[in-house]
Amino acid sequence: MNSFSRQSGFTLIKVMLLSTMASVVVFTSMKDTLVQERLSGNFQKDLNARLQAEKGVFASADEITHYMTVTNKSATLDDIVNSMPAPSGGDFTDGKFSTTITSSGGDTIEVGSLGSKHGTDAANNMVAIFKFKEAVVEPVFNNPVTGCKGVNLSGSGLVDSYNSKIGDYENSRGDNGDVNTVIGDSDVVLSGHSPIRGDVKASGILYLKGSSPVIGNVQSNTGIDISHGSGVRVQGSALTQGFIIHRGGDITGVVRANGNVEMLWGADILNDINDPLDIQYGGTGKFELATEHSQDGVYYSAAKFNVNPNVEAVRVYDPDSPNHDASTVDECDPLALPGNMPTIMAANNSQENLVVKSNQIFSFRPQQATLEEKIQEQWQQTRSWSPSETDIYLFGVNKQVHDKLNEDSEYVYSMKSLTIGGDGLVNIKPVGKPNVVGGDVIWLIDGDFIMTGNSRLHIAKGTSLTIFVTGKVRLGGSAQVITEEPGITESGLGTFNIFSSYKPESNNNSADNKNGVIVSGTSSLYAVIYAPLTSISMNGSGQFFGTVRGATIEANGGSGIHFDEALKELKLGNAGTVKEPAKLEFMGWRYKHPEEFTDDTDTTSKGE
Repeated sequence: MNSFSRQSGFTLIKVMLLSTMASVVVFTSMKDTLVQERLSGNFQKDLNARLQAEKGVFASADEITHYMTVTNKSATLDDIVNSMPAPSGGDFTDGKFSTTITSSGGDTIEVGSLGSKHGTDAANNMVAIFKFKEAVVEPVFNNPVTGCKGVNLSGSGLVDSYNSKIGDYENSRGDNGDVNTVIGDSDVVLSGHSPIRGDVKASGILYLKGSSPVIGNVQSNTGIDISHGSGVRVQGSALTQGFIIHRGGDITGVVRANGNVEMLWGADILNDINDPLDIQYGGTGKFELATEHSQDGVYYSAAKFNVNPNVEAVRVYDPDSPNHDASTVDECDPLALPGNMPTIMAANNSQENLVVKSNQIFSFRPQQATLEEKIQEQWQQTRSWSPSETDIYLFGVNKQVHDKLNEDSEYVYSMKSLTIGGDGLVNIKPVGKPNVVGGDVIWLIDGDFIMTGNSRLHIAKGTSLTIFVTGKVRLGGSAQVITEEPGITESGLGTFNIFSSYKPESNNNSADNKNGVIVSGTSSLYAVIYAPLTSISMNGSGQFFGTVRGATIEANGGSGIHFDEALKELKLGNAGTVKEPAKLEFMGWRYKHPEEFTDDTDTTSKGE
């Protein structure tokens, strides 16, 4: 073999060696590339899983916000944790998430979100922590007397407050007997001889004509007119965006008016709160040259007092304003009752004008009613009556206790009108079954409700009666409504409630037409009276306990009005007027190790 052949064979060996080395390099590079690709894929899956987890957090935050602002504007932290379904979404390939909504106590909400990609290939679990701020809810019943369009108190009874949860009237009396109007330019006239133990707020002019003081602040958007008199007229301060005319007597606090002020002889500002300025006014000042119209030797006409105090306005609801927002809560009718009354009365197909006469006893339990009559000196049952099932929006928060099959429904007794006269007796009784506390009876009256003579309506301990009525309500004569345990029942309802949608005829100005609710009895009465479209006349001599709301309120009898502050906790409809909705404030993230995740994992879980 020559040298050329030997060199050719060596060259082949070198080529094979180089090819082998190149193959090793290529295979090594392919392995590294495969590892890098797998790492990149895993990273991408983990990133997608994390994005899914974040998506779950954002979805939960959006759902909670919607729940607080639309579904349940007065939602509590417990409502969100226990009642709101936790969001979930996605699919196996593109990734999915499941969330839990829990609370670790206090005011924090924890949204846990498990994001996944391709099942168990990648999972990421994170927790977002939010601070929960409860909604600011003003109770539906916040005052003893609310006259939407005006209040005229000319009687001699005391207006004050007490709290039935603490004790009876004598043992829990307070000074929260506030009187107010809520529609623009609605006046309050106090011309009686009874003290008001609370604040008085008028969207129009506030007239103080009586001889007894207001033990609290007086406030008006238009003006305050204090008649001639002596002694304490306002045991507090006088505040107005308009004028003040002070003809006599003492204001123990200070005076603040954006408009003009006039003070006559005998009118004095005591300033017992030791404010640097007795008075401030933005308009003109007219004062008698007397020592009582000066402070530290400086007359009220001096420039230091003639400064606009910018008094805060009494909150006003004005449906006739061009700037009125129809979506806002009606301050006069926060329960939106007249608009919902046709729906409530849809369950009432009765044409019966029910009359309970002397020698008759009608007993109502939530599940059954019976009528007994005295026939030949013997009491005999002559009628049995079962309620019908319906759904009343006001019972969304607190449920009716009725011991019927459908606990989410209301069971009602329907009638065209109801008159209880003579010595007639109507009893409201508890369910009367073991393990059931109390009982709530509901009447739908598509007409008038009248009590006269010596008739009695007896509401047993632990029970309540709620009346929805479209006609007039008259409680007069010696008729009695006896509430064994006034206040709020175990079910959270008022003991005796009257909800009226009556609206006077526009072409009839008679007193009989405009007064949709008349309380003229001689006996004391505990009630929640809600009649936003009609005037309420209270001219009896008996004491009134509870709260009353109407288009206008006229009280000219000798009875006092005593607000039960326990009624602030009465939750009907939306549970109150939401002034500020609940809010979530993001506090930070907390990451957790991925939990075991399989295809059959419950993706709609939520915290207990």
